[in-house]
Amino acid sequence: MRLTYSAGEKDAGRKVYIVLRRELMISDTLTRRLKRAGAIFVDGAPVFTDRRLTPGETLSVDVTAAEPPCDIVPEEGGLDILYEDAGLLAVNKPSGLITHPSRARYTGTLSNFVAGYLERTSGDGRCHAVNRLDRDTSGVVLFAKNSHMKARAGQALAGDAEKEYAALIAGVMDKPAGTIDLPIRRLREGDMLRVAAPDGQRAVTHYETTAVTEIDGDTVSSLRLRLETGRTHQIRVHCLAFGHPILGDHLYNTAFSQDISARLGLAAQALHAEKLSFTEPVSGRRLKLTAPLPDYFKSFVK
Repeated sequence: MRLTYSAGEKDAGRKVYIVLRRELMISDTLTRRLKRAGAIFVDGAPVFTDRRLTPGETLSVDVTAAEPPCDIVPEEGGLDILYEDAGLLAVNKPSGLITHPSRARYTGTLSNFVAGYLERTSGDGRCHAVNRLDRDTSGVVLFAKNSHMKARAGQALAGDAEKEYAALIAGVMDKPAGTIDLPIRRLREGDMLRVAAPDGQRAVTHYETTAVTEIDGDTVSSLRLRLETGRTHQIRVHCLAFGHPILGDHLYNTAFSQDISARLGLAAQALHAEKLSFTEPVSGRRLKLTAPLPDYFKSFVK
């Protein structure tokens, strides 16, 4: 991936490394790697980083030249691609698929399939997950094609990003719309499970009921949820704390929600990361990504 910058009058006499840092947001560490790789150019000619610019010149860098080899095993796997450009790739992750390899499982993940796709289409399978979803949550997952874009996109998601989820819950919320403001912490030190507790980290979820459906005397509600914070398992913990667990959730549930899930034959957790919008770090434009709802959602959502 090549980034370019056209020097103007304000850049007269500025050194290349200053422009890389301030205008292209390239870290000093990456600049040193690019310098060693001979991947910094002015008007197509390699230059040192202390070289001074002249108005009208074009500074360019090949950020992939300093990338370490891909450490993810490329694999064949179906992908529902939502968006792709020179630096980013967004896919619709199905429920039941792990986002990223781990020591316990280094193949058969979404990242392996993305690496395989990129290797087939561009010859370079390097990829970095910018956001992650729980295994049983479906929806938008964003990947960067190099570490520089991962850092830039990660900053964008931590800034003005908007994340919207769709969920099916057992029962009906007391209010059709509102805000859940309950701190969350680990149940025990080292435990994967989370719990709503006063001594936890701040966690805020906004919700709106979009449909209520009666099924054999029981009630299922469809919610749209927007995250103000991004704690692990936040939506799942908040819905359980309000007494209305997400259907199909095997960790955060009640006997009532498990019974409804079984009778509905839900094979997946009914939580879907439907929308993600953020400011694309290179162009500065607003990027809005939408992952279509899974089929089993559609009979409940109006």
